[in-house]
Amino acid sequence: MNSLTKVSTCLLCSLLLLVAACASRPAGDNGAGASGAPASTGNTSVGGNTGGAAAISENDKPLDVMTRAMRAQLDAKSYRAHVTSTLADAAPNKMVIEYAAPDRYRMIREGQGGSGEENGRMEFVVVGDAMYIKKPDGGWARAPVNAGEMIKSFRDPKMLDELAKTADVKFVGADTLDGAPMLVYQYTQNNPMGMNLKSTSKTWLSVADGMPRKTETEGVFDGKKTNTTVTISDYNADIKIETPAK
Repeated sequence: MNSLTKVSTCLLCSLLLLVAACASRPAGDNGAGASGAPASTGNTSVGGNTGGAAAISENDKPLDVMTRAMRAQLDAKSYRAHVTSTLADAAPNKMVIEYAAPDRYRMIREGQGGSGEENGRMEFVVVGDAMYIKKPDGGWARAPVNAGEMIKSFRDPKMLDELAKTADVKFVGADTLDGAPMLVYQYTQNNPMGMNLKSTSKTWLSVADGMPRKTETEGVFDGKKTNTTVTISDYNADIKIETPAK
């Protein structure tokens, strides 16, 4: 496997791991970017404007709350996620991932010190089936992988049915995040959609609109311990992701 293939595969696996940690499969309508949608009533200080899954309360059934939240995120036209993850004993990996419906992603991996592919800052863009990696000279190279096919399976709305079968959802309690009221839910997953993943996650949902704002996940992925923290913001913001110029 050449260097470019190794890097692109690792980055794509990171993206798919994020998707699993979020327990949601974003999708949306056509277009290169996403224009801001009308904001729902309620708080927007954490996460920006979003149509939302509707306000939630402690009396709602946990599985119903999480299902509505995932369906609403499935319909989001865009979002921005900040991710910190560790795999086994490796150093923490920090990323910013942006999504614009229907099939565009941008991921920036922060440098971990040193130089080269393993430690330096990296950026890649997915547009449809194509994935592009930014080169040290500022240009872009197309990676020899079909990113779209791998991602599509994780955006299938049938994932919600699968999660309902494999997830044990419990209400943990009330909390605040950046001053906004949240309800926290915990759930476990065991090999959803055939992934070699066992995990326990806690998700903070906005009381005002029921949308996910933060998820912390501990688990075992392909036999290795993982820890991931994802904070999501800028739902339905005007995020544009274009095919990079070579």
